[in-house]
Amino acid sequence: MNLAVRLKTEWWIIAALVSLLAVILTLGNALSRLDNAAYDQLLHLDPPRPDGRIALVEIDDAALAQFGRWPWDRSVHAQLVDRLREGAPQAIVYDTLFTEPGTVQGDAALAGAMVHAGNVFLPFFIGAGAKVVEPIAPLRDAARGTGFTDFLVDPDGVMRSAPAPLGSRLHLMDDVHGSLGASAPVPGAGRLIPFTSGEQWPRLSAASLLAGKGPGAALRGKVVLVGVTAAGIGPRYPVPGHGTMSGLEINAQFLHGLLGNLMIAKAGSAARIGFALVPVWLLMLLMGPFPRFSPALGLAVGTVGILVLSGLLLLLGRVWLPPATPILALCVAYPIWGWRQLAITQQFMHGELLRLAADSTIFTPPAGQGRQPLPSTIALLTAAIASNRDMKRFVAERLDQLPDATLVTDGEGDILLASASAGRLFGPEHVRGDEPGKGGALLTRFRQAGSQKPIRFPVAPTAAPLSFDAITEDGHFFTIRFAPQLAAGGGFVGWIVQFMDVSEAKAAQRQRDDILELLTHDMRSPQASILAVLETAPSENIAPEEARRIRHYAERTLGLADGFVQLARAESLEYALEDVALGDMMIDAIDDLWPQLTAKSISIETCGEDERLIVRVERSLVTRALINLLDNAIKHSRAGSHIRCTVGQEPDGEPRAFCAISDEGPGLEEAHRHRLFERFHRGPLGAGRRMDGVGLGLSFVHTVVVRHRGEVRCLSEVGRGATFSLILPLADRAPS
Repeated sequence: MNLAVRLKTEWWIIAALVSLLAVILTLGNALSRLDNAAYDQLLHLDPPRPDGRIALVEIDDAALAQFGRWPWDRSVHAQLVDRLREGAPQAIVYDTLFTEPGTVQGDAALAGAMVHAGNVFLPFFIGAGAKVVEPIAPLRDAARGTGFTDFLVDPDGVMRSAPAPLGSRLHLMDDVHGSLGASAPVPGAGRLIPFTSGEQWPRLSAASLLAGKGPGAALRGKVVLVGVTAAGIGPRYPVPGHGTMSGLEINAQFLHGLLGNLMIAKAGSAARIGFALVPVWLLMLLMGPFPRFSPALGLAVGTVGILVLSGLLLLLGRVWLPPATPILALCVAYPIWGWRQLAITQQFMHGELLRLAADSTIFTPPAGQGRQPLPSTIALLTAAIASNRDMKRFVAERLDQLPDATLVTDGEGDILLASASAGRLFGPEHVRGDEPGKGGALLTRFRQAGSQKPIRFPVAPTAAPLSFDAITEDGHFFTIRFAPQLAAGGGFVGWIVQFMDVSEAKAAQRQRDDILELLTHDMRSPQASILAVLETAPSENIAPEEARRIRHYAERTLGLADGFVQLARAESLEYALEDVALGDMMIDAIDDLWPQLTAKSISIETCGEDERLIVRVERSLVTRALINLLDNAIKHSRAGSHIRCTVGQEPDGEPRAFCAISDEGPGLEEAHRHRLFERFHRGPLGAGRRMDGVGLGLSFVHTVVVRHRGEVRCLSEVGRGATFSLILPLADRAPS
């Protein structure tokens, strides 16, 4: 399994496992304590919202000190209800149980006071087995409504939630809220009380009211909650963010949330699961099999984003989405995926480094590798880095040894490496590569020779190197060569640019052209004129022997000029190749020399000329080479002798065609055979006598054949003639 597939597979596995963990934690409320702690802190940010519709009447320590210990006789409560009724409240809500009978007079007095007030609400008690213990019958009948006053306590002992209805029986505050005609939300189990400061409501002591001090307008139109707050008697419960509160205050907080439509709804299971899964998948996508962004930044942003979103929904939307599970899921996904990425990458690197060590001739893995994968990988990586540094130094040093200025660039032409000769040519400050585009800037110094077009980096990589003849402003000639560089996988990575100074070669070429011009015109013309004078001059003006010698030297000079010109063209001419039958060129050579053959009565035999052996050559030059070989055979053959010309294909090795010319001349000694193709070398004929000629014919043959990737051979024995074979590679295809 390759690296990409393995990373993707483990990415999916980790994403699925973390998602499953998030679902289990969400449904099991496993992190409820952390969620409650976050809820308590965020609730501090909820601004107070004063509500003037609630007032508290407390049975406090002063009231107990004045009217005796608790519980009071019901007649005292009757007096308190009467005093409250004088203040014209909207409702009087008792947070005190009256589930057991008192004195007959007291119960009757309280029932009468409640009937007279007409807006008194009483609590009932829920016992074991959800058994409802109602207030005593007279009081229950006199009350406008009843309800339970229990609250839910979370596992950490803090009271945060309002209870759900028990069948048709509502919480006392729900009953009061509904009796006021307000559009109350549907009661449910997922309600959180928006606790705020308890100092926002007016508080009156029952002692002052019972002592005859009238409430005045303090209670007009309000919902008055009456309950025990005296120390040691009234119960107190922990609430979020405000320490402890009495049951009376908690009921007031609940009613305040109902009246102001401020109750906080707990999000359902589907919403909580979605809230836990979405951040996980966003982080996993951000980390990805091949991340493009910082996973650590994603984790930080995700954590802060979850807290901010949870707080905004709580404070503005009045919905509580617990943040602990999604944050924990992020904190689990990040290190696990990071660990697996590192483990997979380490294994991949270890394998690649071992393969590098196996394939490389310069990278030697460290000896004594242990079984621990990480130390082994570190050792391999250290050795590979050291080898890479050595290779870079080796490349730089070898680059500096190149005689021509050489640049190594990327695909855009930015210089990566430069040889020392490039620094001398352009200046060290121009080849450092510390600025982009310097390679292209250096090319602006050159123009294409002839067209004066600017030279630029090729637009796209090419299959073969590109070469341009260029000239600088100071008249120097360069050949600029662009060689594309490919990575091991075949992708284009940059260029190697070579600047070859050919100014001296250009000057030599010009001198060569001048010499050829001299030979072809300035030397040939006088010799031709001499021969013309000899042909037209009266015989009495020039002695026959002197005329013969002058003709001989003039013809020899012409032969020397012709041979030198032909050799120079063979060496420097750009060949125009074509597919030709080797036998056809042999017949052309024989036809060209037929007069010489006839003059010496030499018979000639041809073999294989009908065999279509196709070679790709410069036809005129190869034909001339065959003429030179045949002419050489004629010169060295006796009158009336025989010459044999054979065309065929070599039986062994690569497919090559040959043309062999055999004569019956005197043959050659071995010492002369080794120098046959040297310039101006002429073999001996007899004792001390030399053949006519300038010694360039066989040099021409050798030059032409070598430039055609061929070969010329000579087989000879003294007294048994010589065989010259001209051998050329066969063409890939026959001529059309």
